[in-house]
Amino acid sequence: MLLDTAIVGAGIGGCFLAEQLAREREYAGHPRGSRVALFERTHRVGGRLWTVRMGQGPNAPVADLGAMRLHRGLRRVLHAVARAGLTGDLVPFDFGRPENLVHVRGVTLRRRELTDPARIPYDLTGPERGLAPEDLVRRAADALVPGFTELRRTHHTAVEQGDAHRAARTAAAFRAHRDRVAVGGLPLWRTTYADALRAVLGTQAVALLHDTGGYDVATSGENAAEQLGLLFRTPPDAEYVTLRHGMQSLPLALCDRFTAAGGSLRLGHRLLRIDRAEPGAARTAAERGEPPPRYLLTFALEDPRGRATGGQLRVHARTVLLALPPGPLRRLAQDGLPFTPRLRADLAALDAVPAHKLFLLYETAWWHRLGLTRGRATTDLPLRQLWYGGTCPPPAAARGEGPALLLAAYPSGPATEAWHAVEPPHPSAREPDAAAVERAHRLVARMHGLPGLAAPLLARRQDWNRPPHDGAWHVWRPGHDPEAVAPRVRRPLPGEAVHLVSDCWTPDPGSIEGVVSCAEAVLGDLAGERGDLPRHRAR
Repeated sequence: MLLDTAIVGAGIGGCFLAEQLAREREYAGHPRGSRVALFERTHRVGGRLWTVRMGQGPNAPVADLGAMRLHRGLRRVLHAVARAGLTGDLVPFDFGRPENLVHVRGVTLRRRELTDPARIPYDLTGPERGLAPEDLVRRAADALVPGFTELRRTHHTAVEQGDAHRAARTAAAFRAHRDRVAVGGLPLWRTTYADALRAVLGTQAVALLHDTGGYDVATSGENAAEQLGLLFRTPPDAEYVTLRHGMQSLPLALCDRFTAAGGSLRLGHRLLRIDRAEPGAARTAAERGEPPPRYLLTFALEDPRGRATGGQLRVHARTVLLALPPGPLRRLAQDGLPFTPRLRADLAALDAVPAHKLFLLYETAWWHRLGLTRGRATTDLPLRQLWYGGTCPPPAAARGEGPALLLAAYPSGPATEAWHAVEPPHPSAREPDAAAVERAHRLVARMHGLPGLAAPLLARRQDWNRPPHDGAWHVWRPGHDPEAVAPRVRRPLPGEAVHLVSDCWTPDPGSIEGVVSCAEAVLGDLAGERGDLPRHRAR
C-alpha cells in the first residue's frame, strides 16, 4: 500500500487530523481522500472519548467512560464541534450543586455547608476558617502568584470582549509573575503542586481540598507552575457543557466526514515500527509519476479482543502522523523512527494518571428522594467522585421512574489502588466482577445513609490503566517546561515528515483543547512543508 499520509491513532486527535487533511486535499482538487489513511489499534474510533449504552432499547441511558465535559472557553474544541455539525447537541453539564453531598471523615454534609466551621470535620484556622474549597484554591493561587485572581478575571473578561491585546498582555503578566515564584528555594516549575499547596495553606486546609475535591491533590506529583497555568486558563465562572449523545459522537462525526471525503479507516491495526522506505516503493511511485514515499510502517493485525491474528500489513507513506500518547510510542520498535535519545528523555517529561470509572444502573433514581438530581458528589471513601444521573443527559423520551444511572466510583491517582484487589482477572473485561459491584454499592449506600438500598441492575467499568491504555490523562512532571519540550516532540526529527500529535505536547495535557491545539500546530507545519495543501489557519 502506498499512501500520501498515514495517521496512526483514531482518538480525537487522529480523527481531527484525518478530517482536515482529507477535506483540504479534496478542496484543492486532488482525488478524493488522496490516499490518506487512518489506522487504529482497537476496533472503535474515539480513543479516550468512549460512550456506551447501559441497557437495551432507545431509552437506555448512555455513559461516557472517558472524557465527559467541555467548558465554553475551549474555543478550538467548540469550533471542531461546529465543523462536525454537533453544535445543536451541546447541552448543559451539571458540575457541582449546593445541595449535593460531601461525605468526609465519616460526616455527610451538603456542599453548601462546607463554609460552616462548626459542621466540617476539619480544624481550619485563621483566615482559612469559613472558606469553601474553591476559595481556598484561590487563596493558595494568590499567595503563590500575587494578583493571580485579578489577572485571571481580567484576562477572561478581555477574551469575552474580543480584546486580544489585553488578553495577551494579562496572560504574559501572569507568566512573568509565576516564573519569579520560588517554593522552598526551588522555582515553581520545579515544585510539585502538592508541595506548593502545603507551602501556603495549613495542613487541614490541604486535607479538605484533597478529600472534598475528588482528585488526590495532596499526593499530586504534577508541575505546580503548569497546574496554576491550567487554572488561569479556565474561566472563573466556567460554563460546562457536554454532547447530548456522549462525547464520542465528536470523533465519530469527524471520522464520518473523513471517510465521506474518500479517506480510509482501518481498525485492528497495531503499529509495530517505522523504517525508511524500501527502494521498490520509490520505483513504483516513479512509474506513477508521483513523489517517492519516505517511510515504511509495519502493523500487526488484531481481533476485536486485542489478540494478534498473526497477520501483518506493510504500508509506505510520504508523511506519518502519530496521534499517540507516550505509552504506545514507547512500545514501538526503539531501533526505528522517530526515536532519538532526546525524544526518549522528552517522553519521560509526563506522568500518566490512572483512573477508573464504575457505573451502576439502578431500578429508579433513588437519589431524587434525598433532594439530589444531577451533578457531582465527593467523598474520601474509595469512590472519590459520584455523578447523579451518570455523565450524559437522560434520553429525550420520558422515562418516568425507569432505570437510572449513577457514576458510582471515579477514583484517580493513588485512589485507584483501593480497587486493585477487586478487579476482574482478565485485563480486557468490561463488566466488573461481583466483588467490585458489591463494594461500590455498599459504599454508595453508606455514604447516603441507605443501608437497605436495592442492588443495581447492571454495572459497567473502565480502568484506563489497563491495556491497551496507560492512563486516563497526563500531567507535566516538575522540572520540565512544555514550551521547550512540546515543539521538539511534535517534530522529533528535523527535516523528516514524522510528526507526533497528542494533548501531551501542549500546556493542557489531558484536555481535548490540548489535542486540537497540537493538531492545528502540526497542520501548520505540514502546510509550510508542502505547497500542495492550502495553508491551515488556526482558529
